[in-house]
Amino acid sequence: MPPNLQTVSLKFARRVSAKVMGSLAMRESEPIQGEEVAGILVTHNFNSKIVKPEDLATYTPLRVGSISSKLHVPFSGSIETLRLFLTEMFAGVVESQIDGEEDGGSSGAGAKFTLHDNKVSVTIGRRKGVAVVEWEASPAGDVIADALIALLMHAQSSSASIRLSSKPCRHPRSNDDDQQPTTKKPRSTSEELTESRLRLIKDTLKDQFESVETLYEGNVATYEITTDGGLDSGTASEDGTLTCTVKVQFDDSTGTYAQISVECSDEKLASNVRECLRNLSVAFAPLRE
Repeated sequence: MPPNLQTVSLKFARRVSAKVMGSLAMRESEPIQGEEVAGILVTHNFNSKIVKPEDLATYTPLRVGSISSKLHVPFSGSIETLRLFLTEMFAGVVESQIDGEEDGGSSGAGAKFTLHDNKVSVTIGRRKGVAVVEWEASPAGDVIADALIALLMHAQSSSASIRLSSKPCRHPRSNDDDQQPTTKKPRSTSEELTESRLRLIKDTLKDQFESVETLYEGNVATYEITTDGGLDSGTASEDGTLTCTVKVQFDDSTGTYAQISVECSDEKLASNVRECLRNLSVAFAPLRE
């Protein structure tokens, strides 16, 4: 017996267990020791259960709900401007046509862009000067919605937006009769986008290699890389240089998809060029889910 006024601690070991129920328990093979179980642990009246989220309403008094958010963002740009920025920033953007003005204004064509499995959307044209962003609250949905709102704010002041929304001046001028009509066709934004990406490839290759000669033909560019000596023995020319030819051909003027071919007698150099172009394509590709 312990003496008086002595603290006595009694430990009662209790085995903690949980029942796996619902579709999580439906399996063909027996579970093994140390196997991971992914589900939701619910404890009620000292009884624990592990179930899948879709089985919560069946085996527990809990219910699964979702939070939908809607934000009205001032946007004075056009549908073409928003389409350009969305396709540049995100992959898998789906566009659908909707009715125009709601508040007694003139009816016109509007557009709704959805992404992230239709969980995030932006609607333009339903109300004048307002873009409506809607999304289901989730870690990924909140981040995409924040990026979408920042994109809407940036699209109104960027140089691409100004070019797309600008119109020729209609004010009369005194020397209009003296001016000769121009025959130069203005380039579209998509053509400028393809050209800028071809020039970006050239600048990147010049940063990596000593000499790069470039030939542009529309959506196609050929790069001839010259470097000192081959990385593998016996691949260099008589003057000690090695040439590698790269051809980049975009499928269209949007600058989204391209066919890239690398021809080089030195496989190590060809591998380095392919890796450089692969990292570059990942850098300026739209965000994917």
